Amino acid sequence: LAIKTGGLAEDLGVLEEQLNRGEKGERTKEMPLPKDSDLSAMSEELSRIYQGLEDAVEERTKSERMKVELVTNVSHDIKTPLTSIISYVDLLKEEENLPEELQEYVQILAQKSERLKSMVQDVFEVSKATTGQLPVQPERLDLAKLLHQTLADMQEQIENAPVQVKVQVPEEGVEILADGQRLYRVFQNLLQNALTYSLEGSRVFISLEHGDSLAVASVRNTSCKELDQNIDFTERFVRGDESRTDGGSGLGLSIAKSFTEACGGSFKVETIADLFVVTVSFTLVQ
Repeated sequence: LAIKTGGLAEDLGVLEEQLNRGEKGERTKEMPLPKDSDLSAMSEELSRIYQGLEDAVEERTKSERMKVELVTNVSHDIKTPLTSIISYVDLLKEEENLPEELQEYVQILAQKSERLKSMVQDVFEVSKATTGQLPVQPERLDLAKLLHQTLADMQEQIENAPVQVKVQVPEEGVEILADGQRLYRVFQNLLQNALTYSLEGSRVFISLEHGDSLAVASVRNTSCKELDQNIDFTERFVRGDESRTDGGSGLGLSIAKSFTEACGGSFKVETIADLFVVTVSFTLVQ
């Protein structure tokens, strides 16, 4: 009986090791137990489960890779004729003595083609970001300074919007580790979203707070339309106002979320009745 108990303890040790390696996500080869072991069937079942998980992960990775390749190829195929269209439009804009009606058509073509170019690039970038293939260059940067810069660069849009923008961002440095170019795009998109979908005459609040270890930036606005509490606004092609057919591509928040997470931050959207709140959080550089 003692020998049998000792053998069972040894088999349990093998099974525990198998479980531990599987929990860590390590590739687990079969760790065969003697056929006469009471735990042999359990070990084999664990091996089948882990093999199934590995196959599922591999298939998912392959699927994601194929989607990125498809988006890349389609984007490239669209860019080539689109570049030609933009070039021809530019030539038309330089033509003298065009009738006024044709000049208006050329202007519309220029706006639409540039918008399409931007959308193609957005789809490409968000696909790369969601699969972890977006190139980022982390560096020490001042988040407060970045927010002030974004607001300054968008000052004309802010002044023309039917809302008031209230800023509560400290002047002193709030240093984090992130890709400045990507993070600039995040706040540009968030502010653009707030200016586009806010209730006329309302206020948009831009704030930055920090404690001992975390910097939290937020953009809050009151929606011009009733918000559907069941919608994930960070999904691709989801708009705050489905009735709109011009302006954004529906990728703004998706890009902001993907870029934030690619930079190592966290992104959260909350809807409280008609209040729309987005928070972006990063660990402070000590």
